[in-house]
Amino acid sequence: MSGIVGIWNLDGKPVEREVLARMSATMAHRGLDGEEMWVEGPVGLACQLLRVTPESEKETQPLVSASGAVVVFDGRLDNREELLATLKESHDVSSSSPDPALVLAAYEACGDQLPERLVGDFALGVVDPKRQQLVLARDAIGIRPLYYCRTGEIILFASEIKAILAHPNVSAKPNDDTLADFFLNNVRDQEVTFFKGVSSLPPAHSALITPQGMTKRRYWDFDSTGRIRLGSFEEYADAFRHLFEQAVRRRLRSAHPVAVSLSGGLDSSSILCVAETLVRRESGIPPIGGFSYTSSEGTPSDERGFLVEIEKKYGTTIHRMPIHPMGILDGSEETAWHCELPWPDGHWSNTRTFLRIIQESGARVVLTGHWADQVLFPQAYLVDLFRSLAWRKVRTHLNEFGLWLTDADPRYFRRRFVLDLFKYHLPRAVFPLIRRLRVKRDCPWYSEALRRQAIRRAWKQTANGWSASSAHARALYEEARSAHHVLCMEWNNKVATMHGLEMAFPFLDRELISFLMAVPGEVLTWNGVPKALLRAAMGGVLPEAIVHRRWKADFSHLVNEAVERDFTRLVHCLGLGGQAVTRGYVTADVLKKNLKGLRDQISGPTCEVAWSLSDLLGLELWLRIFFGESGNGEPVFAEGPSETKPQMISGGKR
Repeated sequence: MSGIVGIWNLDGKPVEREVLARMSATMAHRGLDGEEMWVEGPVGLACQLLRVTPESEKETQPLVSASGAVVVFDGRLDNREELLATLKESHDVSSSSPDPALVLAAYEACGDQLPERLVGDFALGVVDPKRQQLVLARDAIGIRPLYYCRTGEIILFASEIKAILAHPNVSAKPNDDTLADFFLNNVRDQEVTFFKGVSSLPPAHSALITPQGMTKRRYWDFDSTGRIRLGSFEEYADAFRHLFEQAVRRRLRSAHPVAVSLSGGLDSSSILCVAETLVRRESGIPPIGGFSYTSSEGTPSDERGFLVEIEKKYGTTIHRMPIHPMGILDGSEETAWHCELPWPDGHWSNTRTFLRIIQESGARVVLTGHWADQVLFPQAYLVDLFRSLAWRKVRTHLNEFGLWLTDADPRYFRRRFVLDLFKYHLPRAVFPLIRRLRVKRDCPWYSEALRRQAIRRAWKQTANGWSASSAHARALYEEARSAHHVLCMEWNNKVATMHGLEMAFPFLDRELISFLMAVPGEVLTWNGVPKALLRAAMGGVLPEAIVHRRWKADFSHLVNEAVERDFTRLVHCLGLGGQAVTRGYVTADVLKKNLKGLRDQISGPTCEVAWSLSDLLGLELWLRIFFGESGNGEPVFAEGPSETKPQMISGGKR
């Protein structure tokens, strides 16, 4: 979880060390083990270093090769043995070499084809003065963020956008296209950010930059023709367990204790229990700690009974943190500043405390069960069954869903199946029209100008162009390549870095997803049981109470309480003179009219209204922090190190 930043003045002008230092300082929270810089003529690189893996004890970055090539690397390599087998005969690397040294040796061996050789979670930049080129690359799933910008004859790249904005030649401006997509279309281009002129390198892509220009390419993708057919469901479960253990093991490679964010649900419990199993079976695994929020007894989010079952089975103690009442404004500006998104966390006060407790335990890596729902319970396989005329099986599975997910409305699964039938059979040419009709109308406060922008964007959105042999494979591919989920990963990455931590996602291991994509879809939901493959694979590993669990925790009441608690301050913050109104994204009179009647609509079984208000708050705070002014009339981007801590709201005022 290091922070990397680079400058290349294409006109040959020497890099000013002070400018590079200022950019790097915005990411000081990513570098608990110090900062290093390298400047040579028109090129400058810096790294805020966090040492995580056992091999990183003596790691230094930027790292310079004998040929003069220089690398900055944020990440974790998962194919070290494979790389060493091909490199050790001709390069000075060994099993004790840190990951950046292997990356640099691989670049020396294969040049621009470097990204194809790497497996893991990473973002990197390699400057090669002899070839006059810069290579940028991001991992296959997009776990680590990487941004870049060209302003005049200057190329900039960094792990966080605020580092790029700190360059004196960059002027921060909102990207209206992205705002319209995010708030009204529910879609987003992977390459654009909320800041005009600043781009995100998409997952599984590399960029080759020379004085003549930039060439981007996809260096890896899932195999659309992959098919795995085994003899029995038990064989599929065994294969899944092998890959899942590998995914967890890869993310346990740490010189420090490893934390698992635990809910007591099937997904996060599987990670913790597999990790505990590996500790008992293999050498070299670091100590594991489970950390869990705990809700009040009897609430929809109370999962303490499942935690007790894990403790009994493994003789471990799970660290519990009670969820305290909080308002949605508590720490919300700090979230927006660090995450660089108009997307507040309604639980921010608790999230901050939770991560601080993990950091104080000595851990530097946090494993989470995020995205297991998306990759282990895709419903599109029902379309494949429907196409094969297995209509009775479709009905049986739809009925079974309701028996296993007792907290969900059974009609939801039937509606989703009908929508999938349309989605996978309608001509692609009609999709822009559907997207135009789906532009959000339940948030009338957004201006007509923003709404027209969203409609224009809806017409321009194109399909990803990836063909698949089944609706199941296509659905999983779209989940893995979803711009929204990439945004979520970037959010998680930046929240964790605030506390010297890195987030890791075993269910987003690319080999695991490739396997799930290639098997028949109904294997994942065998006999209609949601996540049947995971349940079977975890037999004997998970407590039986969790294997057979039939409900998920619901935190809607907590989100609603957070908005209700701060509603008066929220209305004040969104006042008619706010940035969202002033800049024309929100219509003042419509906002005023709607806010009056929304307070009574917040509570209920869902949190749709709370989310809508949260989005609106996120937009306002993001605009204030990056483009507005603080209470003393000074720009939020203050000079010096203090710029890493934004002004806080107090009583709804600056």
